[in-house]
Amino acid sequence: MDNRWGAFPVALCAAVAYAVVGGAAGVLALRAATPVTPTPTAGAPPLPVVTAPPSAARTAPSSAPSSAPAPVPPGFRTISAPGGLSTVVPASWSTSTGTAVTTLVAVDPADARREVRLGGAPVTDPAKTLPARITEAAVDREREAGHSRIALSETSTRGFPAVRWEFEEGSDRGPKRVAATFWEVGGVEYVLYAAGPPDEWATTRELLDVMIRHATP
Repeated sequence: MDNRWGAFPVALCAAVAYAVVGGAAGVLALRAATPVTPTPTAGAPPLPVVTAPPSAARTAPSSAPSSAPAPVPPGFRTISAPGGLSTVVPASWSTSTGTAVTTLVAVDPADARREVRLGGAPVTDPAKTLPARITEAAVDREREAGHSRIALSETSTRGFPAVRWEFEEGSDRGPKRVAATFWEVGGVEYVLYAAGPPDEWATTRELLDVMIRHATP
C-alpha cells in the first residue's frame, strides 16, 4: 500500500492503499437503502455510486454481537492491530506500523506487490455515517489520475453493517487492484485491506476473505 493509506480514515485507508485515509477511520461512505450519488462540482470526474446492500445487511443492528472467529488456518498466524482488531495473516509475512499508527502493514516476502493493511481508530465525526465517510474518501480518490473504481457497496461483516470498496490504481511497483472492508463497532472504525497485481486478483481476494472470517470484533 502506498503511504497515503497509512492515513486513510481509520486505518485503512491506508489501505486501500491503505493508504488509510483518515477520517478517523472511515474512508468510504455509503448510504443504506438507496444508492447515493453526490452532486459533482464543475470539472470534477463522475462520483462513485454506492450499491445498496441486501435487506439483511441493512437491518443488522450496529450492536449485534459478532460470531467467534474460526480456528487459525494452516499457514497463518494471529495478529493484533491498533484499535483492538485481531485477525490472521500469512505466517511468513512480516509486519510493520503503517504511515499512520492506527494501522499495521504486512507484505508478501515473495512478491512485494501483494500486501495487507489492518487497524482501527476512534471515529472523529460521529455525525456522519460509515457509508458517508467512506464515500467521501472514495470521491477524493476518484479525482486522482490512474484511479479506477470497481465497486463501492454496503455489506455485512459478521453481523455488523460494513462497506466494501474495490478499485485499481497505479503504484511505484506497477498497477494494483485493491479491496478494503470497513465496519464500525462501539465508536471505532475498523478496516481490512488487501492489494496485489490485477492478474493475480483471485489470490489476493481470497486472502482478504480469510482475514475477514477470522477478524474480531
